[in-house]
Amino acid sequence: MTSPPVPETVDDAEEVATLQQEWILGWDKTENEEFRPFREVFDRYYDFDAPVILYDDFDPQRRVFRAVQDYAAAFWPGFSQLRSAAHAIEAPPEVIVEGNLAATRMVFIAVLTQPDGTVVANRATNSQVWRRIEGMGWRIVRDHTSVDEITVDEAVATFPVKG
Repeated sequence: MTSPPVPETVDDAEEVATLQQEWILGWDKTENEEFRPFREVFDRYYDFDAPVILYDDFDPQRRVFRAVQDYAAAFWPGFSQLRSAAHAIEAPPEVIVEGNLAATRMVFIAVLTQPDGTVVANRATNSQVWRRIEGMGWRIVRDHTSVDEITVDEAVATFPVKG
């Protein structure tokens, strides 16, 4: 008689949830913070040599990126010009793990201070697929972020983030 397969451990789900939360907080930026290259900030979360599917409707062109470098080239220059960026997690990651793949969903708030001092706020729903890669751990292979603008007052009232 054979035993049923052992389900994935809670540790995998917890690890991926923690990674997704750390990933969004990696986008935080304080005023006058020294610029760091995208790869330096996010190397832990992506396999820069693997194919990916990355989409964020904050991109006015609504492009789908199939390489991390292309995604970084589209977002990081403008992001680095922000005076500041603060993120807070509204709904923590929900995670499903099957073998070497994990699917996640979380909701976060972003408060962004533009170079001219204008402050904008967004609520974003972020869904990701992570793959466990031998010798590398969990890496994002798919990301879909949908963004809705909210008032700064709503963002700050919901989460005490500083923009």
